[in-house]
Amino acid sequence: MRHKKKSRKKSAPPTLQPSEEGLITSLLQDLGSAEAGQIVARVPSSLLARVLVERLPLDESSVPLLSAIDEGFQDKQVRKAVKRVLFKLENKGVSISDFHGGRGTATPILKPPQEEEPVAFLGPLDMTGARPVLITLGRTMRGIDGGMGIVSDEEGIQQFRYGAFSKKWLKGIKEQLSQEAGPLVETTLAHATTILEEAYQRHLEVHSDSPEDYLEVRPRLLDKTSPLDVPAIYEFISEDSVSQGLLTDSQIDKLFRHELMGSWVVAFEELRPFMEDISKVDDSPIVLTEGQKSARAREIEEKCMEVLFPAPKRAKLKRRFEEMAYIFFKLGQEDSSRLSLAAALSMDEDESILRKNPVIEHLVKRSLNLYADMMQKNASDESTEEEFKGPSPGIIIP
Repeated sequence: MRHKKKSRKKSAPPTLQPSEEGLITSLLQDLGSAEAGQIVARVPSSLLARVLVERLPLDESSVPLLSAIDEGFQDKQVRKAVKRVLFKLENKGVSISDFHGGRGTATPILKPPQEEEPVAFLGPLDMTGARPVLITLGRTMRGIDGGMGIVSDEEGIQQFRYGAFSKKWLKGIKEQLSQEAGPLVETTLAHATTILEEAYQRHLEVHSDSPEDYLEVRPRLLDKTSPLDVPAIYEFISEDSVSQGLLTDSQIDKLFRHELMGSWVVAFEELRPFMEDISKVDDSPIVLTEGQKSARAREIEEKCMEVLFPAPKRAKLKRRFEEMAYIFFKLGQEDSSRLSLAAALSMDEDESILRKNPVIEHLVKRSLNLYADMMQKNASDESTEEEFKGPSPGIIIP
């Protein structure tokens, strides 16, 4: 009786998403017309690298790409797939003498990618100090090393992603960041590193977790550059050139009417107790004249300024105005830049009982009036709180 040979079960090929299938098809179509290194740079994962290897045509045109993939991916399954295809090529009589796999056995086919200068972009800040940041550190066989996210001097690193990405993907995320949290302006790597480090140090203060992706790129950043000693805006506008003294009401109003300052509103929850106290002035059992009511409301507003903007908070506010001054300057809006810088410098002015900081006073009154208008339009407390509990980045890094 003949024994049936036991057939080896072949593992099922991986199931790909339609977008991944489209990418593999596109890469195969570019074989022969694009450099091997360029093709490998578009491969986002080891899984797709293995699928690409397994679908390569069994002829000499595949050898340079096999070499580049073997060099660009350390994954064992990818290396095994490369060896299997090389074995098939040899059995067909195809020369694989040009295959080196990055192991130094011969002169490499591919020229090493030219070192690219790091690039960095920053966006405007909101009232919480949150802003977008994007950096690229150079090209590798797997793509362009980049990091992007939303960081804040109040909440730390809110989102951050780091890895090797295709040039096309980075262009897309830059456009998305610019549309939803921008505009982005180009800056130095040292400036971007300064912003990231400030957010990182704050993150350690207020969160128990660590931002893993930033920890991965942090050594490279600090190896390439160092945080700035002074805010970047002072490289372009000196402190002495900005008009000293307190800003006028019209200057402050002009600054805050800029569209990029629209999110500079004190959080609803922070103002709620003071708003309730002001509303009680009219409901007081003691009959007050209009002048007395105005004086009492003014006292509450001044108390609000003292409580919400102590010295540490004013120092942060100064830093945020300096950063906005930089954004305005890079956008070619020097007038707004100087106004923002003057607002920053006003945070150092000494306050007194008779004179409060006019910028902070404007911020508080602006916020109180905004919420009061909302309530007058019959918005419920719940909806008002939900909409104005404080600015936050409305973007998710994919």
